[in-house]
Amino acid sequence: IKGLDYLKLRIGGGAVGNQNTPSGSPTPPYTQLITFNTNGFGPGNFVRNIGNLDLQWESVTTYNAGVDISLFNRKVDITLDVYKKTTENMLLFSSVPNFLGLSSVQPPILNAGKMSNKGIDLAITTYNVNKKNFTWKTNFIFSHYKNVLDELISKTSSLDGRIQFNTVTVTHTVPGQPVGSFYGGITNGLFTLADATGGLIPVQFDLPAAISASTAGTWAGDIRFKDISGPGGKPDGKIDNFDVTFIGSPHPKFTYGLTNNFKYKDFDLSLFLQGSYGAKIYNYLRRQLEGIENLYSNQLNTVLNRYTATNTGATMPRFTFNNKNNTSVSDRFVEDGSYLRIQNISIGYNVPKNIAKKALMSNVRIYASAQNLYTFTKYTGYDPEIGAFNRTITQMNIDNGHYPNPRSFTVGINAEF
Repeated sequence: IKGLDYLKLRIGGGAVGNQNTPSGSPTPPYTQLITFNTNGFGPGNFVRNIGNLDLQWESVTTYNAGVDISLFNRKVDITLDVYKKTTENMLLFSSVPNFLGLSSVQPPILNAGKMSNKGIDLAITTYNVNKKNFTWKTNFIFSHYKNVLDELISKTSSLDGRIQFNTVTVTHTVPGQPVGSFYGGITNGLFTLADATGGLIPVQFDLPAAISASTAGTWAGDIRFKDISGPGGKPDGKIDNFDVTFIGSPHPKFTYGLTNNFKYKDFDLSLFLQGSYGAKIYNYLRRQLEGIENLYSNQLNTVLNRYTATNTGATMPRFTFNNKNNTSVSDRFVEDGSYLRIQNISIGYNVPKNIAKKALMSNVRIYASAQNLYTFTKYTGYDPEIGAFNRTITQMNIDNGHYPNPRSFTVGINAEF
């Protein structure tokens, strides 16, 4: 085939086991506690998590096929892989009801069910210029996958991602949905004074309309939630658990990276960009810093533009002690996590060998680099690259004060003698 220099087809498969438990699961389940009293020090133990004698290894089975192609006198190299990865007997914390009273005790780990990932990975390398004094090489990578929970140990069970000492449920996972999907109400603006005085405010999550701005209940400036369903599957004029739905996925539609390497005589320059598109982030930190529901938490200055009697055009709800619905889990705090980051820029200079030899060195390279230089994103938090809270897949992309990736600058010399 004209222009085709190399072609290789690949196919493979395999299975591996995993016994690593989720982060935060103490081993052993009892933790020693040393106390001091009138009789001196005394050893003791307290329960940290509930054991599970029926626990089995998690297994991951992977099948993949790929192709390696080289074109146009090795000026273009392409690697393409498709895969399917199935995880069975997933090791996860169970979702248990609050009435069990576990509090700070971790719920038991169990083999929760089966999950699959199907995806495609693409890498393209091009040798754009190859002259005596100048070379330019480009590498592009692209990755897309689809995640879905196939089954759970019980047809009526679900996996919930909870934070804040297991008191706030942020994600809800059921078969057929991506793992760690955000789950809450859909907001529809704010109630107006005309709604409040005209008796147009419905019951929202068991909270009725208030009599006035200072009484318990929903009033002008509070969040209006969409009525999307009811017991009969249609909107019924009130807001309740039938109106809670999936409000975003933490999984990106695709990720990508682009690297360009230039070399001109003794100088070299490298630029690496990386990005992600389509993932959602639940900004729990903003929920805390824009909650305006008590007098004892510091708030962002954005709350100065909240709803008041003289600022009825605001999009941020009013300050109130009497309506916790304003800070309930909803799409109010779900943000676009797409980003493009200048991950690395480095520039170097190779000192000519005749000069290096005068200093009794064979090679000398002077370089400077910048890491995490700038990120283009609409996300309002510190860093859209979050990962999984507590390394748990049911708590991905929950920003609960995630420490951002640092920006660093480096200057150095590599010398060989």
